Amino acid sequence: MKSRNYKLHLGVFFMLFLFVFTVACKEDDDDDDVQIETMEETIVDIVVDTDDFSILEEALSKADLVTTLNGTGPFTVFAPTNDAFEALFTTLNITGIEDLSADDLTPILLYHVLGFEAISADLSNSYVESLSTYDPGDYSIQILVNVDSGVELNGATNVSSADALASNGVIHTIDQVLLPPTVVDIAIANSLFENLVAAVVKADLVDALIADGPFTVFAPTDEAFETLFTELGVSGIDDLSAEILSPILLAHVVSGNVRAADVSTGTVATLNQDFDLDIDTEGSGVVLNGSSNVIATDVQGKNGVVHVIDKVIVPSDEEEPQSIYDIVSANSDFTILMEFLISMDLDETLDSDGTFTVFAPTNDAFEILFSNLGINHFSDLSEGEGTQILLYHVLGSIEMSTDLNSGYVETLSLFPQTDFGIQLLIDTESGVLLNGSSNVTTPDVEASNGVIHIIDEGLVPPTVVDLGIANPSFTHVTAAIVRAGLEDDLRADGPFTVLAPTDTAFEELFTDLGVSGIDDIDADDLKNILLYHVVSGNIRSTDVTAGTVETLNADADLVVTIDGSDVIINDDTNIIAADVQGVNGVVHVINKVLIPD
Repeated sequence: MKSRNYKLHLGVFFMLFLFVFTVACKEDDDDDDVQIETMEETIVDIVVDTDDFSILEEALSKADLVTTLNGTGPFTVFAPTNDAFEALFTTLNITGIEDLSADDLTPILLYHVLGFEAISADLSNSYVESLSTYDPGDYSIQILVNVDSGVELNGATNVSSADALASNGVIHTIDQVLLPPTVVDIAIANSLFENLVAAVVKADLVDALIADGPFTVFAPTDEAFETLFTELGVSGIDDLSAEILSPILLAHVVSGNVRAADVSTGTVATLNQDFDLDIDTEGSGVVLNGSSNVIATDVQGKNGVVHVIDKVIVPSDEEEPQSIYDIVSANSDFTILMEFLISMDLDETLDSDGTFTVFAPTNDAFEILFSNLGINHFSDLSEGEGTQILLYHVLGSIEMSTDLNSGYVETLSLFPQTDFGIQLLIDTESGVLLNGSSNVTTPDVEASNGVIHIIDEGLVPPTVVDLGIANPSFTHVTAAIVRAGLEDDLRADGPFTVLAPTDTAFEELFTDLGVSGIDDIDADDLKNILLYHVVSGNIRSTDVTAGTVETLNADADLVVTIDGSDVIINDDTNIIAADVQGVNGVVHVINKVLIPD
């Protein structure tokens, strides 16, 4: 239906025509009626009378379509200019229409014609059926129309002049010749499929999918690919190899031109020879492999048909679940992690049937770690050091991000010659923060044998000093260690057992001493106080016994009393948290600063 503006324009035209006709013609005194001539030019007449359509006229004649477009119609013709045809000839490396047969020209020209009249105001963002058809089946090959800014066809061709009315339809002038699209061209033209197009190119499947086919393509949207990227823990197509992408893409392609009306419940072979597609039509729509919904159908091309789906189908999800090793090895952002695992003979561990949580550093995260360690590469580490670092990123259970709580967790990195897991501090107050500095940037990448959380800074098994630095409850004891010059001593091999007073305990000491903070206490005094909190050995809570205990302050011993499950130091100090294991010792948290006599 023509718009109101169009009707107004047409009415004004007829009024002017009537005025001119009345003035120009001889009046008949006996006849007060004025006869108005109706529009006589057909679409072909307009093409013939327009110099810029001379090549189009030649093409229509050679394809024997003049009679068709002289018919009653109605038709909508997207008419390429001579310049548009010349550009096509250059693309095809030919000199002109004479180099194309009638059989070549007919489907191209009919692809410029709609079987109804559509002025520009009638067009909307959608696919429209052309008179060019896919055979067998006589299915109309479709044109993608976009009217957000002017009228654009198939993502690249613009209507430069619209609404030339004829007696049997309307002509819109366009600046490029339209070619009936392959299934690949359909995806290229539509901005919803940028990730799909990039994947097809990277997997080197373009030539295969522009062949004769026919193909039925279940095309995932960009949003569907974004969901896949999150699941795989990658940022985009660039992070997936061609070897990973090819079987995924081929799982979305079925041989034949299968229209929506022909789809039925069952299992269908795909171009991925190792994977069949499960189709369910029993509900309100069509569902593939139990989770991917068909949301648009029957976008017909010249070598097949495209149906749009809302989830990428990953064959391995159904056939062979991916292990943590599989996911890491497929992601180009984990090349350092992969090489590191292989060099330490830990790759098979993460490909096994265990239950693991892996905090996986990206390549950039490892570069930060190497810089912090003052090395260039993991090869600068000994085998023991490297193994400890890698295992410190792994928990022996599956912990989704929602399962994690603020506190310490044991890793698979062990204190030497024991089964004591070196602990990792987790803070979930805002996202997931590890040891006070490493953030989980992408959580919950599920695998067959666990889960991956991607982190932005590599982790190192902490010394007793590092345990204090990472925990915001120990800012005063950490500052005291630095001021007393004991940082290097307590980073040594040890082992040490540290009784660590909380910040609250230090605040009480400041009040007792009448000072405002650590800086007001003499460094030598601090050193004596701190050494009084350190015992030689890695003494876990289960190994504590009552009695006198020597400290690193050679002039003062601790007195330990055990009352049931409570451990009391010097009669008035309690251990309120125990067994925070580091790489060179263990930390027990106490509620009061110990002052040597």
